[in-house]
Amino acid sequence: MYQLIKELTEMSGPVGQEGLVLDRMEALWREAGARVERTRIGNVLARIGATGPKLLLAAHADELCYLVRAIDPRGFLWLAGGQAWQRTTSQRHSFAFGQRVRVLARSGMIPGVIGGVTGHLAAQALPEPREMDWYDFWVDTGLSASELRAQGVTPGTRVIWEATTARFGPHVVGKALDDRACLAILTEVIRRVPAEEMKWQLTLACTVQEEIGLVGAYATGNREAFDAAIVLEIGLAGDIPGVGESMMPARLGDGPILVHKDAQVHYDYALTAALEQTAAENHIPIQHAVFGSFGSDGGALMRSDIPSALVAFPARYTHTPFETAHLGDIEDLVAWLCAFVRR
Repeated sequence: MYQLIKELTEMSGPVGQEGLVLDRMEALWREAGARVERTRIGNVLARIGATGPKLLLAAHADELCYLVRAIDPRGFLWLAGGQAWQRTTSQRHSFAFGQRVRVLARSGMIPGVIGGVTGHLAAQALPEPREMDWYDFWVDTGLSASELRAQGVTPGTRVIWEATTARFGPHVVGKALDDRACLAILTEVIRRVPAEEMKWQLTLACTVQEEIGLVGAYATGNREAFDAAIVLEIGLAGDIPGVGESMMPARLGDGPILVHKDAQVHYDYALTAALEQTAAENHIPIQHAVFGSFGSDGGALMRSDIPSALVAFPARYTHTPFETAHLGDIEDLVAWLCAFVRR
């Protein structure tokens, strides 16, 4: 399981440029015996099982990214956010300083690092602490502006983290656990449950552009009427300093999370209850949560008149190149879904 997570998370697949991940998922799901198709906007759909109600299990391919906003005459790359973009960033990108990145130019990958005014110069050049601005950091590749343009770097070129996925004891740490770990989970479900044991007509969806408007999920929901949908996501854990259980009671190592509500929707009550019952019947430990400042493909599917539930594995440091999760929680989520599709 860890090796598949490592493979998928280390791939390049920014919002709107998920092709490498989509190709790999298509191959993996074909190898598992599913009937696979690719939609016009890129969603990969895999079908297995021929009888019963129609169940959709969905996770997204895209990872958070930056885009080149402009090329400085000195060769630095000014950035824009890959999600809805605001002029200031508060502290959400303060961790970015010093991180290595991949600039995904037309000619290939260019390595770089995110720089800013640091060290000895910081006391002289920077004002008092304030809200961060997109001009406070940039990408330094060591190349000139003309060299960058010659390699196909333009405004709109994607920039993602350069991060190696690693195992720290029972934990896995890396970029794009959101949501590639969930793609690994879906793959394990259809590997472990033979089609003849499924009580559903099962469709797996690897969706595109979740991180900016749930694009792939809206397309999937408008394309086909499913009887139910379960969305898989990275979850939130409060077991770090400065957060605490009163804000977020979920913890690493205590099992996957059943999410009752996020910032977009209340998830389907009956489907959520059925998932809770499945976990209890199979002695699978789960946690319960309400997420704020969080959305998922489930919001789009609910708006498409598909009863939907949201399950997640708890994680620390979401939306960073060092997202951290417990492999036991991920394995329990696989077991939970395997039990549910057999119901």
